[in-house]
Amino acid sequence: MHSIDTQRRAQAVTLPLNPTERQPKPLGFTALRQWLRHRHPMILLDRIVDHEPGKFLDAIISISGNLDCIAGHFPERAIYPGSNLIQAFAQAGIILYQMSTSLLAEDELTLIGSVESRFLQVVVPGDQVLLRVQVNRLAGGLFVYSGKAMVGTRRVAAFRASLIRAKVSELGSPLW
Repeated sequence: MHSIDTQRRAQAVTLPLNPTERQPKPLGFTALRQWLRHRHPMILLDRIVDHEPGKFLDAIISISGNLDCIAGHFPERAIYPGSNLIQAFAQAGIILYQMSTSLLAEDELTLIGSVESRFLQVVVPGDQVLLRVQVNRLAGGLFVYSGKAMVGTRRVAAFRASLIRAKVSELGSPLW
């Protein structure tokens, strides 16, 4: 009888406290790669911890001292480059843009229309950065979004940007 009571308590613990409470929708690294044209070493996001198309996306970046970008930035005091945070923010935006509309066609690219950033604290090896991105405006081929980068409870950066979809053929003669 004791084991039945223990099993019931274990089942009760796993049930959501509020059945209408929204459950997070995570995506692992392999799944998030399918939303990006980037490849190693340019995929900076490690995982999507939650998302809601047309609303928001939360992604994680784990900062390691072994990253190539840290080796020379700066050898005596390792700091994760702000330009990499901007790129990670852009990647989170690209994924949210597609989730909110549709996957890019084979002949389409996303381009950054503009980006504003503010860096408030340094990010160093051992930090885990949570990027919180939200939709501000979605009209036609224009996607405007904003967000912040958090390490624990500290806000380390804030961003605002726009993305556009473009057909490769409309970009002129490619140099590649």
